Amino acid sequence: MESAFQFTNPSLIKLEFEINDRFDVKKDEEIELNINMSVNVNKNPSANEAHVELIFASGEIGETAPFYICAIEAAHFRWDDSLEDGFVDELLHQNAPSLLLAYLRPIVAQITMASPYDAYNIPFINFTQMEKD
Repeated sequence: MESAFQFTNPSLIKLEFEINDRFDVKKDEEIELNINMSVNVNKNPSANEAHVELIFASGEIGETAPFYICAIEAAHFRWDDSLEDGFVDELLHQNAPSLLLAYLRPIVAQITMASPYDAYNIPFINFTQMEKD
């Protein structure tokens, strides 16, 4: 049975990747990378649809991280009238970014695997605790 909440094929709309030549990797040192993530939800006030973007950034430019990566994955979501507004908001702010992250995760792994460093696998993210825009 088809869900009342649907989406278009997600698209990668931005990808920025830069190796930090000044980063000094030490043998057997585990590298911790910061993750910055945000979600933009743009609801259409006259229709049951919204454009959702997941903005992901990790690392930084400089000596403290091996690379910097920033990517935006987006999709268009729609729902039918049977869903209540509060539930739709939860779907748009929690389920939608979780779905977009599933599409973005292998892209980030593949890009970082092509670098001198190991593939970076984005960990699971709890979108229930993320601030709404």
